[in-house]
Amino acid sequence: MTEIAPRPYEPDVAVPPGATILELIEAKGMTQQQLAERMGRPPNKINEILHGKRAITVETALELELVLGLPAAYWLEREKSYQLAKARLAAEAGFQARSETLKKYPVAAMVKLGWIKRGTTLAAQIRELLAFFGVASPAQLDKPAVLVPSFRKSLMKQSCPYALAAWVHRGIREAERIDTQPFSAPGLRSVLPKLRALTTKTLDHFALRIVELCAAHGVAVVFVPHLPKTYASGAAFWVGDKAVVQLRPRSHEDGQFWFSFFHEVGHILLHGKKKAFLDDFKTDDSEQEREANAFAAGHLIPDANYARLADLLPAASSRR
Repeated sequence: MTEIAPRPYEPDVAVPPGATILELIEAKGMTQQQLAERMGRPPNKINEILHGKRAITVETALELELVLGLPAAYWLEREKSYQLAKARLAAEAGFQARSETLKKYPVAAMVKLGWIKRGTTLAAQIRELLAFFGVASPAQLDKPAVLVPSFRKSLMKQSCPYALAAWVHRGIREAERIDTQPFSAPGLRSVLPKLRALTTKTLDHFALRIVELCAAHGVAVVFVPHLPKTYASGAAFWVGDKAVVQLRPRSHEDGQFWFSFFHEVGHILLHGKKKAFLDDFKTDDSEQEREANAFAAGHLIPDANYARLADLLPAASSRR
């Protein structure tokens, strides 16, 4: 896994390199006028540089190197740091006005799960969200539908689209860290019996094995904890040529976990790379959902066993 370098020190003020120039000429007993004369520049232009109103160019940096003794690279680096600090502070001033955006996301839950850090200011918390989603503008956070794959349906009416966007995006980030082989539908079908055999195991025993078996055939399986107001049981989508099955971790005794898993695998195998599915098994009775349901049921309860069960329970409804 690629390590992320710690965030560098970020000053809360933007200090122009001219401040250092002033200190140096003062130490040398030199006036601004004398500095201008030595550099062959008009005094008003030097004054603008000293107060951060004019940028230090490569030519200016070379002149400062000769007059003040510090390398040109130093002055260029100081100028770059100053401009970056100014831009960052201007952006964060705009973030301060986005308190309503912040309220839309389950920030406390995301912090508790370690997905983002607790921001010391509103602006810092907005920036944590921007970094989490990999977007540059707070305006993009107001459009959760563009932050995740284009799902075929909008899922539950009572769900929070912002929480769903965070849940799915966490899955995307985890899937990107899983090394998979090129996708192979025949290969994935070949390991379905092995996956079915894991249904008697505990989560600690089967989770890694599921990931390994599926990754060998181009599918990244990720387990992402529930966020408040998401209500999703699972998701199936594609990140480039990599298929992703995203699930909520549950007890191995919870039949819904295994049904969710085989249901999402069914979407991957039956419905192509251009489709993305977000499921709760309650609000959609479309043909594609019926197909995924039948796929899951068929692999969890083989037809012969289901027929015997139906004989024992005549009132049981037939498979869809």
